[in-house]
Amino acid sequence: MPENIREIFAKNLRYFMEKNKISQADICRELKVSSATVSDWCNGAKYPRPDAIGHLADLLGVRFSMLTTEEGPANYKDQERLEAFHQDPRLGMLFDRVLKMPAEDKNKITDIYESILKSIYGDD
Repeated sequence: MPENIREIFAKNLRYFMEKNKISQADICRELKVSSATVSDWCNGAKYPRPDAIGHLADLLGVRFSMLTTEEGPANYKDQERLEAFHQDPRLGMLFDRVLKMPAEDKNKITDIYESILKSIYGDD
């Protein structure tokens, strides 16, 4: 578990940079900061000013709190799921129906899903 706010920020920043395929050079260019500054943010040596965090959040497509709290990446995954439901209402309907199913039926659905994954990806 990260020990301080700089480490939490650095961990989240690296996660979202990788997730969104944004490089340190991209951040330097967009925020007009030096490579040493971005490197310090990424390795937890320094913590950016709040306005810089806001610009980073915009660049990475996340909320400010996703960069500054330990729950940041988990919130992002929840946001991705909600966006998927929004884009395809069938996913929301499926989710709603599965929630109402008895446990035995949920297990059958899970078995079917795992079978489909095996047929696509093999036994990995």
